[in-house]
Amino acid sequence: MRRQSWPDVRVACVWIAQLPLRVEILRHPAWDGRPLVLGGAPGERKIVQLCSPEAEAAGVRAGLPLREVVPLCPEAIVLQPDPVRTAAVLESVLADLQRVSPLVEPGLNDDGYLYLDLRGLRAMYGDLAHLEEAIQAVVPPLLRPRLGFGSGKFAAAVAARRAAPGAAQVVPAAETEAFLGPLSVRHLLFLEPDILQRLELLGLHTIGELAAVPFNAMQAEFGPSGAYAWRLAHGKDTEPVVARPVITSIQDGLRFDDPLGSVEAVMAAIDQLLAHTFAQPALLGRSVRQVRLRALLSDGTSWERQYTFKEALSTRDAARRALKSKLDLPNGLPPAPIEELALELLGLGGEAVRQPGLFIARARQLAEIAEAARQLRARYGRLPLYHAVEIEPWSRIPERRWALVTCDL
Repeated sequence: MRRQSWPDVRVACVWIAQLPLRVEILRHPAWDGRPLVLGGAPGERKIVQLCSPEAEAAGVRAGLPLREVVPLCPEAIVLQPDPVRTAAVLESVLADLQRVSPLVEPGLNDDGYLYLDLRGLRAMYGDLAHLEEAIQAVVPPLLRPRLGFGSGKFAAAVAARRAAPGAAQVVPAAETEAFLGPLSVRHLLFLEPDILQRLELLGLHTIGELAAVPFNAMQAEFGPSGAYAWRLAHGKDTEPVVARPVITSIQDGLRFDDPLGSVEAVMAAIDQLLAHTFAQPALLGRSVRQVRLRALLSDGTSWERQYTFKEALSTRDAARRALKSKLDLPNGLPPAPIEELALELLGLGGEAVRQPGLFIARARQLAEIAEAARQLRARYGRLPLYHAVEIEPWSRIPERRWALVTCDL
C-alpha cells in the first residue's frame, strides 16, 4: 500500500460478500469459481436467494424461480441455506479478529460485515500496512475478505464494498466527503426502499447531491433517517464500535459414525453431552436457563433450536426431562438424521436455593400449588382456582353456608 504510515482512520471494516456461498466454498474449495446458487430453505419459496458472479454472468438473478436456473446455467450448483455453518464460520472469524483488535462488532443479520475499532492500535502495529496484514492473516483467503478503513463505520463499510476481493481501500477523514460524493444513495443501506425511491424522484441520485440539500430540509422531509443520512454524507459519523457483550456459556459436541434418527438415540447423545457440560467446574453451584442445540444433518443441511426453561435448572436430570419434552413434540426432531450434535448451556446464574420449612410435606404441596397457579395465570390471564370459605354456618340454606372464593396465591 502506497500511503502514509497511519492515515487519520478510526474504524476498519471486514466485509465477506455473499457470506453463505463463501462458507460453502470454504467447505468445498473445488467449487471456487463455479456458478453457485442459494435456494430457499425447506418450506420457503423455491426461488434464488443469492447467486455467485459466475451464475449472474449466465443470467441467473435473485428472485428467479429455481426451475429456471438449470436451463440458464446447466453447470450451476444449487445449495440450501445452512445458517448453522454460516454462523459458526462468522463466529470463528470474529474470535480471530479479536486477537487483532479487542473491540470487534458484527453487523446485523449476518450480513458479512465486521467492524474493528482502531483506537490505540497504532502503538502496536506502527504502520497501517502491518495492521492490514494481521487482519488478512486471520481471515481464511477462500472467504475473499474486502477491507475498508475510514473515519467512521459508514465510510469504512463503503470503502470495503468498493475494494477488490482480498484487497483494502483507505479513506482518510479529510477525504471522506470527496470519496462519498460521487457514489449512489443506494449505499445508504439503512434507508427504507420507499425513502430511496423518493430521493431519486427528487433528483438526489448521489450522496453528494444529498449532502447539498440543507439539513433542515432533509430532516423535515425524511425525519431522523434523513438527518442521519445528511450527517453521514458530510463525514460526520460518530457511531462507536460496540463489541458484542460476552455471554458466558458451556458447550460440548459429538460426531457420529452412524447418523441418529430416533428420539431415543438423540436423547442418549444429549444425555452424554449434559453429563459432560454439567460436570464442568464453571457450572458448579449455578443454574441454567436456556439450552441451544445445533446439528449438522446427513443431507448436508443444518438445524438449530434454542429452548428456554420455565425455571432455572441446576441438575442434569431436570435438563434432560425438559429437553425430552421438547423433542417429543411433533416436528421436535430435525428433518434428517444427525451427523454432528452440539449442545450449549446459556443463561447461567446462581442456583436457586429453597430452604424447607418445618412441615416439609406441607411446604412442598403449597410450592407445587403456587407453581401450578403461576402457570395457569400466565396461560389464561387470570387464576381459575377457588377454595371454599365458611360464611354462615348457622344458615338453613346450604348455599349460604359456604362460598367459593378465588385463591390468592
